[in-house]
Amino acid sequence: MNPEPAACYRPRAALFGLVASLTLATAAHADCVDGVRAATAAELDFAQRATAALIAGLPEAVRPLERRSASRPDPAEVPRLSACRDTPVGAFSPATGVGFMYDFPPAEATARSAQRRQLQRQIEELEKLPPDQEAQRKEIEAQMRAAYAAAPTRSRKDPPFTPEQQAQADRANTEGRRLEQAARQVQFDHNARVKPQTDALRVRADELQQGPQIFSVGLEMNVQQFPQGAGNRAVLTFGAPSAKRSAALQPRNIVVTIEGPAGPAREALLGLIDRDYLQGLLDKPAPGVPVSRQRIESSSARAAAAAPLVIASSVPLGAASSAPPAVAAPAATAAGTATPTATAGTAPSAARDPCPPAATVQTADATRTGSQVGAEVGGAAVGGGWGRNLGSAIGGALGALGGTAKKTEAAPVATVDCPR
Repeated sequence: MNPEPAACYRPRAALFGLVASLTLATAAHADCVDGVRAATAAELDFAQRATAALIAGLPEAVRPLERRSASRPDPAEVPRLSACRDTPVGAFSPATGVGFMYDFPPAEATARSAQRRQLQRQIEELEKLPPDQEAQRKEIEAQMRAAYAAAPTRSRKDPPFTPEQQAQADRANTEGRRLEQAARQVQFDHNARVKPQTDALRVRADELQQGPQIFSVGLEMNVQQFPQGAGNRAVLTFGAPSAKRSAALQPRNIVVTIEGPAGPAREALLGLIDRDYLQGLLDKPAPGVPVSRQRIESSSARAAAAAPLVIASSVPLGAASSAPPAVAAPAATAAGTATPTATAGTAPSAARDPCPPAATVQTADATRTGSQVGAEVGGAAVGGGWGRNLGSAIGGALGALGGTAKKTEAAPVATVDCPR
């Protein structure tokens, strides 16, 4: 991967932003009024060793989860660093990342498709006009057709309209357009009345996308503030926020962020994170690049020989039920504190404690946004999650249902966001 040009920020802004390509994404050198300085040898050494250690901590692809790229970032690549002259040593945060994909088994994809079609039929039924409103709409349409019919007509062979005829045609067309809009307004008003119900059904239908689910896994070290886990983002943190970022030139904290649809596949991906390894990197010199490379090779070999993961189906398999699925009420937004965790668990539901025991990873549900109505179209046309994850050009982005969470700045332990 070609490195990006190095640059700098003014004081108090982010000095370095080490991204998955192992390069720095910063502002232009022109922002450095007093000029730039070269990275010190100690900064370069730590940046390379820290990034290599993070790459070694990326999860391996264990079937049926697949890595979207054939290869992971190269731990031997040397980051390019530069800084404004007056910025302190170590004001950067090494980071890396990788993408994953999960294809639903055929039986689950078929069940999801059937349930999605059932939800669509419910939406159509709700948006169907009641008999009295349908009669009103038809009456307005009859008046509209009569108004248009009252306009004088002529063929190409006929002489042009007289001023009186033209005025009559204009009046008739104006009235026809007014009645046409009034007929459409009857349907529009009805749709607005049932929108809370149809929106809830569309949220459920959106969750039943059947195309491949796309995930991105990012690891970042020595961040100043921990991100929050909500909706399509699950967060694991190790250590405590570091106000001076990498000033100590040692790992002080690590943040793991997994972006993608909540559910069993994302939980399985969380379970592949080696928490003991990441916790063990903190508060001591980062391992050398050869050590990280050796760990990558051994973990890749173990993953290749591992048995496939058992990823539970998130929908009942078999024929779709004739009974309409329940429409869940939107969950209230909540704030909470970080909780120590060890292994991946199940997604939260309204029927159980939103903060399970410490052996369960807690992630947030999704919250419906207006843009997801477009995602319904894009997901159906291109194959559900695949269409949505390819971008807004297909029809909208995945949204979020549920709460936000706050992080405690506690002792250096692995934590995840847990709504309270």
